Amino acid sequence: MNMATIGTLSSRYARAFYAFATDNSEEDKVYDEMKFLSHSFLTVPELKRFLQSPVLTLAAKLQALETASGGNVTKSSQQFYEFVFDKEKHDLLLYIASAYLSVYRKAKNLVYVDLITAVELDNEFIESIKNYVLKDYNDNAIVEMSISIDPGIIGGFILNVDGKQLDLSIKGELKNLRKSILKNL
Repeated sequence: MNMATIGTLSSRYARAFYAFATDNSEEDKVYDEMKFLSHSFLTVPELKRFLQSPVLTLAAKLQALETASGGNVTKSSQQFYEFVFDKEKHDLLLYIASAYLSVYRKAKNLVYVDLITAVELDNEFIESIKNYVLKDYNDNAIVEMSISIDPGIIGGFILNVDGKQLDLSIKGELKNLRKSILKNL
């Protein structure tokens, strides 16, 4: 299956899943479950192989998905997982979970911001980053921010918003300087 097909199918499944979860008034909880599931797929590579195993029962696979989604999942997620296995599309679950996050954020007018800093930041600086980001969005937009500390960037910060990156880290500046010097040799 090519990436265009994967993207199209994942988006369709995610939109349908969001509509189903919304009908059950569980879309917010499902959003948290899909964040957890996405993280599980990225940090536990064995999960994908486990779900594809022909030896394991469907019940074992569904239990693994529930655990990978944070445990004690909503009825919407349980039924959706069963549906995905019934349609033999479980290999798309990572993509569907990611697409669900996008669908949810768009519907709820959320702007997801990933901020990487070298040191812990004070609330005033965090608020200034949020205000900077919101300038490009409508007045009703809400910032959902993930902040992580990476001393490896030496200083400054890296800001990721909607697939765009602003690298104002010292490590990034040094990398750019190195490229410039090598280019001019």
